[in-house]
Amino acid sequence: MSARITQFFWIIFFPLSCLWALATHLRRKFYPYFLNKKINIKVVCVGNIHSGGSGKTPLVKAINDHLKDLSPVIVSRGYKGKLSSTGSRVERENKQGVECYGDESWMLANQTDAPVFIAQDRLSMIKKVELSYPKCLVVLDDGFQRLSVSKDISLICINTDKKIEDNFCLPLGELREPLSALRHADAVVLTPGANGGGADVWRTFLEKAFPNLKIFQAEHKVLGLFYEQMEKKIELHDRIVSFCGIASPQRFTSAVQQLFPGSQHLQSFPDHHQYRDDDLQNVVELGNKKNGNIYVTTDKDWAKAAPFFKINQIPLFSLRTEYKLAQEFWSWLRVKIGEAKA
Repeated sequence: MSARITQFFWIIFFPLSCLWALATHLRRKFYPYFLNKKINIKVVCVGNIHSGGSGKTPLVKAINDHLKDLSPVIVSRGYKGKLSSTGSRVERENKQGVECYGDESWMLANQTDAPVFIAQDRLSMIKKVELSYPKCLVVLDDGFQRLSVSKDISLICINTDKKIEDNFCLPLGELREPLSALRHADAVVLTPGANGGGADVWRTFLEKAFPNLKIFQAEHKVLGLFYEQMEKKIELHDRIVSFCGIASPQRFTSAVQQLFPGSQHLQSFPDHHQYRDDDLQNVVELGNKKNGNIYVTTDKDWAKAAPFFKINQIPLFSLRTEYKLAQEFWSWLRVKIGEAKA
């Protein structure tokens, strides 16, 4: 990008970024909390402060898996789901699940045994959940900026690929609100990026800037390739090609490369991409040029792309991963939940 174009973007976006930062700061500071209706069930919020992929969904799944004895119920926005505006429980039998509930909510419903609900109005949905599950633990996916909802615990995911010095708010940078908002969180979970670094830098910064903030680190664990919940074993003659539509494709491509060093990445689409037949036909044509016979994508993308591959009798597998956190995190979280007054 030329210096003149860079200067133009700064002139346009820097004032807007400053206004965004000021507006979000004032909103959090002066929000009328008396409108915040009392919720009588405990809520653990998994949020972020950067836009784009920060690893919230894997952490939501990990919390559900480790705290099953607390009867977790997952509440999400259901981004791009047709039923998000009205609110709905995710029905696993729905053959149009991704279209109705959104890709991440549909993935969570199919990889956990927890009830999953979606709604743009998270507060109203949580109140409904409270009536049906009065003793549950709500795991709120992406609700840190939803100030109308009382949270007993707020966890913030930070992708360690993010640069601390790139601390501008939207639209110039990636911050949803200034880093000072971390004072309203209970803990930060540093999630692994594609480059494998950055965690120490973030930890040092956070410990100095927010001494009362707990800091934990998640490890990325690859479980393998799956086809309709069944694990796939790769043979020596298999040639792996991949594609995805997520916010941080580098993390996916890095994981595939580590598992299959000879694999080749075909194409990255925007996050939450709704695949058309011509998109996937282009992927297949690219794969044919690479002599690929095993197509791999993310769990989130698999449900959207699988129908096309099934019709064309081409195997499509998902690379399944999860987060591993130290016992210190789970012990701390259980204590915090126990201390919470719902």
